[in-house]
Amino acid sequence: MNAATAENEAVRPSAWAGVLVPPSNPSVEPEMQRLLHPAMTLYAARLATMPGTTLEERNRRYIELYRNAVTAFGELHLAALVIGLTGPSYRLLPEGDAALSRELSAHAGKPVATASLAIAEALSSLGARRLCLVSPYPDWLTAEATAYWRAAGYEVVQVIKMSDTFRAYELTHDEVAAALSRVDHGRIDATVMSGTGMLTLPAILAARKPGTRPILSSNLCSAWWLLRAAAQHAATPVFDRAVPELAATLRATQ
Repeated sequence: MNAATAENEAVRPSAWAGVLVPPSNPSVEPEMQRLLHPAMTLYAARLATMPGTTLEERNRRYIELYRNAVTAFGELHLAALVIGLTGPSYRLLPEGDAALSRELSAHAGKPVATASLAIAEALSSLGARRLCLVSPYPDWLTAEATAYWRAAGYEVVQVIKMSDTFRAYELTHDEVAAALSRVDHGRIDATVMSGTGMLTLPAILAARKPGTRPILSSNLCSAWWLLRAAAQHAATPVFDRAVPELAATLRATQ
């Protein structure tokens, strides 16, 4: 391969993917781009701002924006599209979340999944049943998240709350690492770090030691879902280090 060909492939990779992002979320694009295969380029669209609203109000109204937002990429030939939010889906419970993703897929003309659905499919791929939920949410949203995973048939055996208010966008690496240090790996099959706004990769990489169970974040599972939907069979070295069990499921589909 000559230099011109390599440069062309870098600019026009073999697969394009899309993600919808809350307007103030600082973590989705940088984390997911580190996790996606170099042959896949990520394109993002941001949802409309909602000044003067509470988190609960935004979570209820975001879903109303999804239908128009999934067509915001125009004629880009995206292989798949992920909704980079978890919170709005939890009150729908798994059945409603799956129905929403099917409706959006039909409307967009391509596979679409919410981040919560991507987590559920990743857990299923790993055969995990007993979960630790790490939540950056206030009590009411932590309760909705716990109810969602239990309704999906999982046993939530440990819940680690990180704050009494919504601070996902400003949590430090030390705070995230401290939460992961409290996970009881002897009682669970996997850890779910809910919330796409929380920066998770550095803490996950630091926490992976012999004997730890897979640690899944919303962004990590969203990247995995996009790779699988686009028939990409390899992840980045960062993905392999963060959750080798999930990376192996991509190679197994070849």
